[in-house]
Amino acid sequence: MTNLAESIRIDYGTCTTCGACVNVCPSNIIQRDADASPVVHPGFGCISCGHCIAICPSGAMSLEAETEPAGIADPAILARHLKTRRSIRVWKDITVTNEECEELIRITGHAPSGCNIHPVKWVVVNDPAKVKAFVAASAELLRAVPTENRMYSLAAGLLRKLDAGDDVLCRNAPALLIAVANPNEDLGLVDSIISLTYADIYAPSIGLGTCWAGFVMILLGVFPSLQKILGIPDGYKAQYALLAGHPKYTFKSIPPRDMPEIFWT
Repeated sequence: MTNLAESIRIDYGTCTTCGACVNVCPSNIIQRDADASPVVHPGFGCISCGHCIAICPSGAMSLEAETEPAGIADPAILARHLKTRRSIRVWKDITVTNEECEELIRITGHAPSGCNIHPVKWVVVNDPAKVKAFVAASAELLRAVPTENRMYSLAAGLLRKLDAGDDVLCRNAPALLIAVANPNEDLGLVDSIISLTYADIYAPSIGLGTCWAGFVMILLGVFPSLQKILGIPDGYKAQYALLAGHPKYTFKSIPPRDMPEIFWT
């Protein structure tokens, strides 16, 4: 990511010297000078979070790149959206376009990331034939699992479903979105889950549905050769995956859920 500290511009004519940018900078690279005006000290300490730009009340801090107005969703609307979200397993016979995938992934660029390093990359399989090819290859590998292997019971159960025409692996989804990262990256899995959650929550707003692909991840872990079928590049490891497509049905109500238990300390 570009080091923003090198491109921050300050209009001292509109700066109110409120000090907000100084106080929120997580790396403390913005300091006050003798007259309390903020001064940016570029260097490797900047994590390019953009807090200073986002918080400036007068717009005195800016970048050459265009920014968007910030906004907070109405709590009632946001709560309803979150509670309405469902795991989708039945789809319309419609291909998920590249543009739809890009819009879904673009929002994940704003997901929280440890030290703002954003190690997550994406493998998009939006050709339904390739998804089916992954399922077929998985079935053949499952057939070869020996009876003494600890995975045999799961393999046998999955094959019973698959042989009966029930795709329990990918649920006949037209697309598969896989978050990948360098296997040596300590924050790869955590950042991937956060990014996938952003995509998962945003998807219904653009007409898409998703489902977390647990069986896909189990098989990728047991059979590394499947990574090649999905086009996962060398040097990257699948962290987790989402099935995606256009939902066949619209959910009309929100089922009740128990309040999670809290341990107050």
